[in-house]
Amino acid sequence: MVYINNIYTGLLVFPFIAAVFTLPYAVYQYNKHGSVSKYRTLIIYSFILYMLIAFFMVSLPLPDRASTVGNTWRDHLNLIPFRQIWLYWHDKPFGIATFKQYLVSMSLWQLLFNILLTVPFGVYMRYYFKLSLKRTILYSFLLSLFYETSQITALFGIYPGPYRLADVEDLICNTLGGAGGYYIAYVFTGVLPSRDEIDERCRAHGTKVTGMRRLWAALFDYVCIASVYIFLLGLIRVLYPGFTVYSIYGEVYSWSFFCIVSLVQVLVTEGSTLGHAACRIILVSENGGMASAAQLIKRYLYLWLFTDLPLIIAGWLMGIRVAFIVDIIILALTAVSRVYFLIYLINVVLRKGRLMPHDKLSGTLYMVTVNRS
Repeated sequence: MVYINNIYTGLLVFPFIAAVFTLPYAVYQYNKHGSVSKYRTLIIYSFILYMLIAFFMVSLPLPDRASTVGNTWRDHLNLIPFRQIWLYWHDKPFGIATFKQYLVSMSLWQLLFNILLTVPFGVYMRYYFKLSLKRTILYSFLLSLFYETSQITALFGIYPGPYRLADVEDLICNTLGGAGGYYIAYVFTGVLPSRDEIDERCRAHGTKVTGMRRLWAALFDYVCIASVYIFLLGLIRVLYPGFTVYSIYGEVYSWSFFCIVSLVQVLVTEGSTLGHAACRIILVSENGGMASAAQLIKRYLYLWLFTDLPLIIAGWLMGIRVAFIVDIIILALTAVSRVYFLIYLINVVLRKGRLMPHDKLSGTLYMVTVNRS
């Protein structure tokens, strides 16, 4: 029942880990391989889920802090291999009845669990990470050593004292499990596409600037620029406590800041923001040549006009709401901004990233840059 609860906890925590991991993962895949493979994504995310659940298996349930006070590492460390098995059979006559009792004993099931725990790890090491048997054994040992270290150090000092036994037997069994997984992985290599096949498919699709590629580049830019914006805003408020910024949705000025910073980046680099460079795309002229400064300025000016200016005007009008018609205008202006973003998302998902109005009016489009790695 404890193991089931640990698996359930891992499944609950995994979406939050995945949410944090997804943006850097997508950007890295576009930078390294030119596209995001569904097979690779399934493998990587399943590996993260497995590692998360495995760690919870060896660390949960967590005890009450008071119950660990006074515990010492000497009392929670066993350096004798298979000590529990030896204690079970010590002074017991060997026989059918005794052997049957041993088959249902916790000492045997604990041993089998520690072997099975790292079998998937060995499978991943061989199938996806393409490691040799020696490296798989080494990494399985290091993974087990990490588990035992977390136990003997009370989760690296989080608790006053250790609450689980750090056992050399676990090191042996976990390492054996990883080696066993290495051989079991042979089954998967004959059924699923190989790592090289996945990479080749990614390279074949990596020459296209898809809508999702543009979207991930924009998200990467927005996260970076928003972080700078929040830092600067916090700094200004510390230096000038009376400083306030009025915005009907709290995002007007941040989006203007995004457009300005992005424009500065593409002008300096002649076509790329940080997100563009990370996803290996660049803004060029519609004829395929280098985009001029005028085209780049027009592009971000039109983007700002379609998405941000309507909100700014709506914010100004909210201060002079003297008639019902003004409320209608405010709603209309707000709708213009929101509808443009909606069209962009639909364009990304359904129309495979075709050009938007701000692309067409500025005469710019995206091209894939050469991977120099």
